[in-house]
Amino acid sequence: MYPEVETNSLVAKLGNLKTIVQLLKAINFKENATCFGTENGLKITVEDAKCMQASAYIPTHVFQIFNLKEDVIFKVNLNILVECLCMFWSNINCQGSSVALQLFYKGNGHPVTVLIEEDGIITDCSLKTQEPDELLDFHLEPENVLNKVVLQTELLKDILSELDSSSDLIELFLSPSPPFFRISTAGLAGICHIELPHDGELIDNFQCTSTATSSYKLTHIKPAMKALSCANKVSLRTDSFGLLCFQYMVKTDEGHTCYIEYYISPVIDPDE
Repeated sequence: MYPEVETNSLVAKLGNLKTIVQLLKAINFKENATCFGTENGLKITVEDAKCMQASAYIPTHVFQIFNLKEDVIFKVNLNILVECLCMFWSNINCQGSSVALQLFYKGNGHPVTVLIEEDGIITDCSLKTQEPDELLDFHLEPENVLNKVVLQTELLKDILSELDSSSDLIELFLSPSPPFFRISTAGLAGICHIELPHDGELIDNFQCTSTATSSYKLTHIKPAMKALSCANKVSLRTDSFGLLCFQYMVKTDEGHTCYIEYYISPVIDPDE
């Protein structure tokens, strides 16, 4: 039943399916995803129109088995993969249920094989892979980071639930002086400002070097909020070009830490 391990470029096993389901659902806003297997672990990346990019990171130590002959990269249909894994979602959340996942990939042109094992019963899924598209290299150079805020996810949930969904844009204001941290929208209900405390108990870290105001499409911000349901903390960073990064810290049931990152490009001219 199990593929020949030695013929595969990548063999990985997770003892708990819940981890990968939560991570993949959090970045599942487009049909396809590009998967990278490196000595650091597994990275799954989704990109939209070259202006937003999301990645889920599963470090090597989270896996029970992670054997890699060489770095691999392939594209899969994320919708189908999530649909397959979610067939076991109710079982994952049952007390005492054990659902494990194994992943096998031989290399270019080969499908990726996913084995899901529950109480000795094995389900075999084979997904076609495609040549990956070229992705933009979204990253924040440390010397260009202007502002960094680390906060508890419940605070961000509360804020975003109050946003006017009829607004096209969301404006982010960060400053070392009052009002410090403000989120604004302009929709059918008029202009709305939400000011956040920079030193409250739900703010773990507030580092602001200069005043910066940038606007982003609300349709780009909303997918980035999907990770709030499984994350413990979120780091919000912006650079001198207005590039916005949400980094979510996700704790597994075993106490390991995985990460989800969303990069969102600013709207250059909000009046256009």
